[in-house]
Amino acid sequence: MTNYLKTDLTGKVNNLKHFKNEALLPLFEAIVNSIEAIEERGNSSKGQITVRLIRNNQQALPGMDIDEAQKYIIVFEIGDNGIGFDDNNYDSFQTAETTYKMEKGGKGVGRFFWLKAFDKVEIESVYSKDADRYLRKIEFTLNNGITEKVNSLTDKPQKTIVKLIGFKRKYQDQPSAYKKGETIAQRILEHCISYLIGGTTIKITLIDGDDNYSINERFEEIKQNIIEETIIIKDHEFSISHLKLYSTYLKMHKIVLTANNREVKSFDISKLLGTTTQFDEDGSKFVYSVYVSSPYLDKRVDSSRMEFNIPETPGTLDVINSPISIEEIKKGVTERSRVYLSKYLEIIDQQKKENVHRFVSKENPALRAVPTYCPELYYDLEYNSSDEKINEILYKYKGKTEYEIKKQSNALLKTQPESISEIEDTYKETVDKLEAFQKDQLAGYMILRKMIIELLDKKLQLNEEGKYPNEDIIHDIIIPRKRTTDELRYEDHNLWLIDERLTFHELASSDIPLSNIITSGSTDRPDVVVFSETDDDRIAKAVSIIELKKPQRESFNDNRPTEKVLDYVRLIRDNKVKLQNGRPLEVNETTRFYCYVVCDITDEIKKFAEDGNFATLKGERGYYLYNQKLNTHIEIIAFDKIIIDVKQRHKAFFEKLGIDLK
Repeated sequence: MTNYLKTDLTGKVNNLKHFKNEALLPLFEAIVNSIEAIEERGNSSKGQITVRLIRNNQQALPGMDIDEAQKYIIVFEIGDNGIGFDDNNYDSFQTAETTYKMEKGGKGVGRFFWLKAFDKVEIESVYSKDADRYLRKIEFTLNNGITEKVNSLTDKPQKTIVKLIGFKRKYQDQPSAYKKGETIAQRILEHCISYLIGGTTIKITLIDGDDNYSINERFEEIKQNIIEETIIIKDHEFSISHLKLYSTYLKMHKIVLTANNREVKSFDISKLLGTTTQFDEDGSKFVYSVYVSSPYLDKRVDSSRMEFNIPETPGTLDVINSPISIEEIKKGVTERSRVYLSKYLEIIDQQKKENVHRFVSKENPALRAVPTYCPELYYDLEYNSSDEKINEILYKYKGKTEYEIKKQSNALLKTQPESISEIEDTYKETVDKLEAFQKDQLAGYMILRKMIIELLDKKLQLNEEGKYPNEDIIHDIIIPRKRTTDELRYEDHNLWLIDERLTFHELASSDIPLSNIITSGSTDRPDVVVFSETDDDRIAKAVSIIELKKPQRESFNDNRPTEKVLDYVRLIRDNKVKLQNGRPLEVNETTRFYCYVVCDITDEIKKFAEDGNFATLKGERGYYLYNQKLNTHIEIIAFDKIIIDVKQRHKAFFEKLGIDLK
């Protein structure tokens, strides 16, 4: 006598994993049961399965309008002409964890999924026994378990109808509980496609009111595009089927791992392929899926048929029972997927490369080296990614690579090789990367300069009110007012606009009384004073003074635009400079002075320059004079000349780095 353990049905159902991401799983289980029932009867060539959707035709639930309520499916009816619930199958149905269908991969748990998502199941089955036919009616609920209502002789044809009744709202409301008959038909196809690929001739039809959907006809539409092949991963054989799905609910490309012809687990591989968008085949869009089957998977599917008893990563492998990880399976399959999709991916990859090249060339050359050393970044981009997204991804990989360079450099420093040849390749690779990324940092600095040049050029033009800006706006672009460079970061001033040599200096002051920087009581405030080229004996080799005039200024109060700067020269020459750190800085007769009066060249300026015996600068955009007594070089420079000269100085850099300068 066989002894059976009692099963708490409620506990059994409650312990099942939730399947909200696949809310129609109970329906799929019922369809697979029908396929197996037809195969068991041995009439696959005449086998038929009909799935009928019965929608809500009653009043709407609270908070739901009538149209919305009618979309809800309250009953799924699955009919087949298989073997039916004969005594063997009925006994198996009553046995938890039955092994009756073990050779087909059955786990004896499918019917429990029905009660997880539905209030009850009604079954009406006509089966054959001893040349007679019997009708068996069964009710299956969580509270009462399995109740046999009828078991009697009948003259009805052999057929089984399973009704999944009362779709529970927590599953019915899930996005995966599709409402449209067409979408459900497509999903049935995708779940059962392993059977269809295997050559089953069973006809499967979905009926939704007046609409009929043939699953087999849908399969015929894609059948010609299915490519099957076998791959070997760690001595285990895997069969893979490449599919192009032209009409699908899917929004992603995926790998589907199957066991015993049933879909078990799927993975989005869009990122691994490098695109989430649909592929284009002569104007027809398709989503790619690859179905994977193997005895390795069949043996390792768990009791819920929703997971595999296989570690995710190689680091957690049980080499005896699970020598291959899920990650390794995905990697091996994806490599073949990329070969299968190569002609589509090449077009997409080329478009992505062109977009990145355009972006780094026109918008951010500081990132030029990143695609070269981080080609994997293209997997994070779409062919139509925005500039903002491209910028984000490039910076992400730039940071990762700079970190790796640092790690590699530190490792090299700690290496004590017996010969240089041992580290030569690693050394060269690290140095090449380092040089490329340093060049990009230079490019970033040049881009900043480009923006400053364009800003100055724009500010010298008429504003929206038809007026020229005051000199303070120009002043702040060159160096912020009321500050010294002891208070500013290196990148906070742009003295290079006037003269590249002014970039590096001992001290620069902007619109600050002379009494703050020299031992004089003068309250005069030169626009900019720069002390540079300091000797070891703390004597300034050069002092530069910059005076800025309002663009297009027509007249000067004193009629002598250079008089002020010469007065500043005398004051500075005759006093000591007070540095913020307390160290003295001397200015004497050996100190050279460079004075720049920046203005627009008006008729008044021309007359002043001619009367003062100034030499004309190239292009007649300024004048030059050397005052021998004060050891002072004086330039009257047009704003236009500042822009022209600074662009000319940077032209070679910009061209080399691929930066466009207007």
